[in-house]
Amino acid sequence: MPSNKPSDKKSTLKPATLDATPALSDAEVLQTFKDPNTIQAYRDLYDALGRAYWEASDIKDKDTIQGIRDHIYEILTDLNIEKLQANTELFFALKSKIEDNNDALGDIKKKIAKITKNLSTVASVISAISKVLSLAPSLL
Repeated sequence: MPSNKPSDKKSTLKPATLDATPALSDAEVLQTFKDPNTIQAYRDLYDALGRAYWEASDIKDKDTIQGIRDHIYEILTDLNIEKLQANTELFFALKSKIEDNNDALGDIKKKIAKITKNLSTVASVISAISKVLSLAPSLL
């Protein structure tokens, strides 16, 4: 049974590329991190990927999903508002984690229909990924 905690595996995720994204001030980005909708979007994605993990039949697909879930778990842990406000380094590290995670989310979004045949799970994963990726311009 896989753990819901992040693994010690090294990340192989590539940085996301966001074209024509307006630069926001650190204060504006911090405000977005503090928004409960941002935190809920990451929780929803984490849960949807958990369902997809159990429905995947291929071990490589399971490893891919769990690797992304591990990164989402780290982001959720780091979204602790008090930590972010008190630690500027953590704030910038969290931005970096989100950038690293976005390409992998795009890849899973394209592959999820092949990983699980449960249309409800496919729809919930795609919806959750889309919501999280739509937050990216205001988080980065």
